[in-house]
Amino acid sequence: MLKPGLKIAFCLTLFSAAVQADSSISVSGNVVTSPCTVDTDTVNKTVELGTVQRRDLQTAGEGGEWHDFDLLLTQCPSGTTKVTATLSGTADPIDATAWKNSGTSTNMALRIASRSHSTTYAPGDSLGEPVNVSTRSATFQLSARMFTPQGSAGPGTFQSVMNVDFTWQ
Repeated sequence: MLKPGLKIAFCLTLFSAAVQADSSISVSGNVVTSPCTVDTDTVNKTVELGTVQRRDLQTAGEGGEWHDFDLLLTQCPSGTTKVTATLSGTADPIDATAWKNSGTSTNMALRIASRSHSTTYAPGDSLGEPVNVSTRSATFQLSARMFTPQGSAGPGTFQSVMNVDFTWQ
């Protein structure tokens, strides 16, 4: 029983313990530019090399006429200064600087060169083009022809595939 005037006080003391642990947080990411747009005519480019007479392909190195073509990239973001094209595909077994013919004609290969024909390109080569700042585009001007790396070409069809990967900076 409680007596009048007597106050009972309860004292509640809370204890808290602080636990301290060392930790670190790593944050990473990449900052990239928007891509250039590969022109629709470039995406699945077909270059028609025409017809060459077998009699004109009897000596190693002989080939058909050069056929010019362009690989075009547009809408490059401002600040992009250069586009690099890396060429790939199956090399010819006789001439590793050319692409293999997968058609039925024998002893034939694909040669890719600069538009002036002064520089030839092989599978695995890379070439660069500056981005035109006013048009925000880059154009690779190339030429292609079928030729015989060893001579004595056989009649038949000609088909070759060259893949191109673009990077920009």
